[in-house]
Amino acid sequence: MTGLNFQPSITAILTVVASAAFLTIIAGVGRVQAQNDAKALPLVMRVAVFSADQDRPDMYRPFVGDLFRTLRSVPGYVGTFLGRDPHTRQMVSVSFWRNEADAVAGEEAVGQAIRTLPPGSAPRPSNVTKYVVEFRDGTEEFSKSIAGKR
Repeated sequence: MTGLNFQPSITAILTVVASAAFLTIIAGVGRVQAQNDAKALPLVMRVAVFSADQDRPDMYRPFVGDLFRTLRSVPGYVGTFLGRDPHTRQMVSVSFWRNEADAVAGEEAVGQAIRTLPPGSAPRPSNVTKYVVEFRDGTEEFSKSIAGKR
């Protein structure tokens, strides 16, 4: 392949939407209908899409543990989902932050960690976009199942 022609697949888009709902529940914001509700905390969703040729999740397993520890140390971090399309094998990362500045600080912290690693031991996104979460929804039952409480 000589160049990357990125077009998001329907699965990648659905993964982003589902991840937004999942992580909102984990963040403990409860059932919220709209961002302007006084109970809703602001959230920024960072979506990173990786080219299909970077589909080596087992190879990245050690990096992912370090990645999560690094992200947890950054103020404003809420959580992350890493997913893979079972058909195209394209990977996607969806992380949530309290604001865009926190997301940028997270990118910088991860970048510093990656620079200390051997080449090829961490995936590199082909596209990164940040979104302000406008609407969110989730149930208490779903939140408990995500947290492993039954």
